[in-house]
Amino acid sequence: MAKQIAHEIKNPLTPMKLNVQQLLKSWKDKAPGFEDKIETFTKSQVEYIDDLSSIATAFSSFAKLPGTNLAEVNLPDQIKTSLDLFKDAENIEFRVKWPDESKVIIYADKEHVNGIFSNLIKNSIQAIPAGRKGIINVIMKVERDKVLVSVSDNGSGIPSALRNKMFTPNFTTKSSGTGLGLSIVKKYVEEANGRIWFESDSDKGTIFSMELPLKYTVEKPGGAVPD
Repeated sequence: MAKQIAHEIKNPLTPMKLNVQQLLKSWKDKAPGFEDKIETFTKSQVEYIDDLSSIATAFSSFAKLPGTNLAEVNLPDQIKTSLDLFKDAENIEFRVKWPDESKVIIYADKEHVNGIFSNLIKNSIQAIPAGRKGIINVIMKVERDKVLVSVSDNGSGIPSALRNKMFTPNFTTKSSGTGLGLSIVKKYVEEANGRIWFESDSDKGTIFSMELPLKYTVEKPGGAVPD
C-alpha cells in the first residue's frame, strides 16, 4: 500500500515542477500571453494538488487509496488536463486527434482518469531514446457505445520477452521506480468497466489502447475543437 501511494504522489510532481520552471522563464522573458499561461497553469495545478491531497488524507488514516468515486466525466477535458502538465517536455511533440463530439461523457472516477493518462504520457516520454525527437500521438474516437483512446510513441519499444509482464505490479523496465504505474493504469481502466492493451515494435514505438463504456455525447457546435 505504501509503495502504491508513494507512486501516486510522485507521478505528477515532475511535470508540475517543469511547468513552474517554464512559467518563471516566461515571466522573466516577458513572454506575450502571460495571463493566459497563468490561467492554464493554475487550473491544471489545482486539480492535481486536489488529487494529492485526497491521497495524503487516505494515507494519514492508514486507509487504502481513495475509493472509487464514480461520476460523469468529460473525457476530452481530462485528457487535455494531463497533456497540459507535459506540454513543456523537451524535444517532444504532441499530436492530438479529438473526436467529432464536443463532449464525450464516461462514468468513471475523475482522479483515476487523470492517473491513467498522466502515467501513459509519462511512460511515452521516457520511452524516447536520447537524441531522438519524440512524437506522441493521442487519438480519441467514439464507436457506438464505446470510446476508444490510444496513446502512442516513437520510442524504443518493449522487448518481446517482457511484454507479458507489463501490467504486473512491481515489474519495471526502468532502473528506478516502483513498477506500479501500468498496474495502476490497468486497475483504474477496469474499475471504469473498460479494458486496456498494447502493441509494440522494437525501436519503432508502442501504442497503448483502451476501450471505455460511453455514457453519452454532446454534438459539437460549429465544429470547434479543444485547444
